Amino acid sequence: MSTTEKIAVITDSCADVPQELAEKYHIFILPMRIICSDGEYRDGIDIHAEDIYEKQKTELPKSSTPSGADMEDTFDRVKEQGYTKAVAILLSGGLSGTVNHMRLKAEEVEGLELEVYDSRQASIGIGVIALQAARYVEEGMGFLELKQKIERLIQNTKVFFSIDTLEYLEKGGRIGKAAAFAGMLLDIKPILSFDTEGEIYTAAKVRTRRQVEKRLLQLVDDLKEEGRPYNLVVADGGAHAEREALAEKLTRALPDSRCLYRAKIGAALSIYLGAGLLGAGIQYLD
Repeated sequence: MSTTEKIAVITDSCADVPQELAEKYHIFILPMRIICSDGEYRDGIDIHAEDIYEKQKTELPKSSTPSGADMEDTFDRVKEQGYTKAVAILLSGGLSGTVNHMRLKAEEVEGLELEVYDSRQASIGIGVIALQAARYVEEGMGFLELKQKIERLIQNTKVFFSIDTLEYLEKGGRIGKAAAFAGMLLDIKPILSFDTEGEIYTAAKVRTRRQVEKRLLQLVDDLKEEGRPYNLVVADGGAHAEREALAEKLTRALPDSRCLYRAKIGAALSIYLGAGLLGAGIQYLD
């Protein structure tokens, strides 16, 4: 770490950074709020994806941005641990008001120079940006260069997700009823990604679960560029065995990655994605 700058990395619980990696790289996680019929919870603290899958049998939980109190508490912890600068890499502004909420709060915080980024991603797409930023900090990178690197990481990170049903995206208002109905009627399993504005789009469609893995591998492999350094990511929502099989095939297809990160979808995103998610992606480092 630089002797003149102590830089904190902040993200939100939708980044799905594994706890052991958050601890290893000293990443501060802001919990999204989950609203259920029996009360309000904090994602990753007192509610998890498995709880959401169970609740979805009888109700439709909702999510909300991290509370102002949790943001203020995070700023306090960052400053108490001696950090004078911080970067916050957050869920796509196309899905959530978290980025705008954080930017407003950042104007109020004293004693901490804070730069806020819209990742234009979700799940491990955010997480791999935060993790690589934390690795750069550990290597001693200064604040100005780090900010420039994060802008590049946002541009150079691409993740694809397959979901079993469009039901929860439609009920949560993330896609239209007609599109969801057509998809379910045809039993289509869409593979989703994020465009350059951080909006969800359909990158591909398959008809069976068996085709999902093959298409994910092809989509990532299509982005392969010889000579460029890269990280790989895989993710799942209640599909651990399939994720591990996907990870093995992905590393066989692209054997020169610097790191392979594995993630499990948390409670907040599970509200809209349901169980059965499988994801894969690549992040270029140049």
